This record gives sequence, structure tokens and C-alpha cells, in this order.
Amino acid sequence: MPLGNAYLIIHKTETRMTTRDLIMLPGPVEVDPEVLLASAAPVFNHRGPKFFDLYKMLRTKLQRLMYTNADVYFVTGSGTAGNEFAAGNLVGPKDKVVVCANGYFGERLYDTYSALTKQVVPVRSPWGHELDLNQIENAATDASVIAIVFNETSTGMINDVQKVAKVAKNVGALLVVDNVSGIGNEFRMDEWGIDVTVTASQKGIAAPPGVSFVYFSRGAKERAEMTEKNSVYFSFNLFEKYAEEFQTPATPAVTVLAAVNKALDIILDEGLEKFERRHFVNAEAFRKGVEAAGLSLFPERKYASNTVSAIKIPGKAKEIASGMAKRFGVIVAAGLGEYKNDILRVGHMGRVDPKDILATLGALELSLRDAGMAKKSGDAVSAALDFYASA
Repeated sequence: MPLGNAYLIIHKTETRMTTRDLIMLPGPVEVDPEVLLASAAPVFNHRGPKFFDLYKMLRTKLQRLMYTNADVYFVTGSGTAGNEFAAGNLVGPKDKVVVCANGYFGERLYDTYSALTKQVVPVRSPWGHELDLNQIENAATDASVIAIVFNETSTGMINDVQKVAKVAKNVGALLVVDNVSGIGNEFRMDEWGIDVTVTASQKGIAAPPGVSFVYFSRGAKERAEMTEKNSVYFSFNLFEKYAEEFQTPATPAVTVLAAVNKALDIILDEGLEKFERRHFVNAEAFRKGVEAAGLSLFPERKYASNTVSAIKIPGKAKEIASGMAKRFGVIVAAGLGEYKNDILRVGHMGRVDPKDILATLGALELSLRDAGMAKKSGDAVSAALDFYASA
């Protein structure tokens, strides 16, 4: 029964009292109340001056976020839709594509490009392991595009896209980077020589889901203008035509874009360097806690993401995730694919702060005890507190 703003949940012998769940997923993430209020504004005309102004503001802020002068296109849909927009406008049936895959979303990129051309060459490494640059370069002879995931959400691993960009330049290919879950890690689109970047509203930007953003360099635009189109909704030519008048070809998710605009204001007010530093500090505190609890990360630590951590919990990841949700209201994710019950994935991106990290570690420790995987609790939280004190 209601107890003020709190409520009591009885689940068998478990009792939880909370005001709401703490979302610590790899996305979507917690959304700041100011951003939610922005999304609750009245719907407005997407063919009128209010939207034109919003478009111009968003474009400038999104360029700052990615450290780029590349043009940005607003695609109504998830990050997967953004990747399809990029692929469909750069690749025709006769083009050769190299797809780098060392996780679930790398494999999704492979499927995306395979729907467009039969000349897709995969360069694979085991999940959570570094990709081989020599293999990529050897495979990329005569390739038009190299595609790679920057932040592999399935494994909590960062891929070194800066080195892959040099390979792409050497072989004369465009580099397309899926950066859907990577915002919060260091990423410099122009400086690193990246041709196309795809991201989305619901992860590091910390806005509601519904829009992806696709950045095209000048070289990518030139390629897109020449590529045979296989879609009306995702046609680059239409997007480019309407962009000249600060519009999108079809009706955009205007309220989501209004929320993104506010979310970007919050990030830019914080400052991009501080934004990245905060993500590192929170991620490192979480990693220290995980190690103190006797667990280890799925990838090598030097490749660990500052936005998503993947933790090895063989055979019990689903049980731990369920325990954290039911007893403590902390929502995390189990693994994907063949690792669906062996990896626990925790997002620490967007507006996450130390109290969220500490609450998540506490829920993790107690859930490990409930599952018979730990004899005592407190080490993880203490390790994180020690790191925060020094950082």
C-alpha cells in the first residue's frame, strides 16, 4: 500500500521499499527532469520557424559533441536505423565492405551491410578481444567502406577506431563508426579521420529514445551522392535537400529533438572535458568495486569502456540481474548472444553520479550473497569510496 511517495513491494520473502527504479542499463538511461520537461512541451509545426531554429541549434551542438564540422542528419529511429541510413547511402550491390566484429553489435553491422551487397568481408575476433589491424588492412583491398563499432555494448569494450581510421585512409576506404553507446568516452571525429559517425539520443546524450544522428564528412557526402539509392525514407539526397532549409524529409520526432536540445545544453554547460572526466571517474570507481567484490571485467581492462561495464558472472548473470531488480530496484542487463547468462552489463553513462555507482555496487554485492557467490559485503562499496576520495 502507498507510503507517501514510496511503495512497498512484496516478492516471496523479499521486501523492497523505493520511490522508483534506478536505471543502470547500457541504454536507454536515466533522463534528467529538465530534459523530460522539455519533451513534454506542446507539439509544434515541423515545417515552421520554431523547428528551423531548433534544427540549427541542434546541428551546432551535435557537431561540438563529436568534435567535428561534418554535417549531421536527424533520423527518426534507433541507432540501428542510423546505421542503416549510413550503410544504404554509401554502399551499392557492387561495393566491397569490410566489417569489423568482436561483439554482438559488430555482427549486427555485418548483417546490415550484407543486406546491401554480397561483397561483405568480416574481420572477426573473439568477443571482448582486440581486432587485428593487419587483418583489417589485408581484407580492405579495393573496399569502399570499413565499418566498426567504437563502443561494443555487448562486451563493454572500446575498439581503437583511431588506428582503424589510418588503415582506411591507407587503402582509400571510408570509415563508418557506430558510436551509439560511446558518448562519454573520448571521441574526436575530425582529428581521428573518421568519415561517418552514428549515434543516438537515448544513451550518452541522456534523452528519451527515438532519434539517431548520422554525421557525414565531405568525402562521405560525395560518395552518398553517387550511390544508387535503395530507400525513400533513408534517401541521402532527400535528407540533404531538406537540410538546406533546416528540415527533415519526413515528420521528425519533434518532442524528442526538443529533449535532446536540452540534454545537449546540460552536457555543454558541464563542459566536454569535464563530461568525459566524470565518465572516467564513475567508470573507474565501478571497476574498482567490481574487482574488490572478486569479479573481473569481460574485456581486458585496458580496453574497458567508460560508459558500459561487462562483468563475468558465468552461468548466473540473469539471476544476479533479476535479484538486483526485484530486491533493490537497480535495473541492469544480462549478456547477449552466447553470453546471455555469463555477462552482467551495467551502464554508467549520461547523468550517472557517485550515489548511483555506490547504490549499484551495494545491490550487486548483496545479490551476489543471495546467490551464494559471496561470503561478505561491503568491499566493493569501500573500494569505490576510496577511489572517489582520491579522484
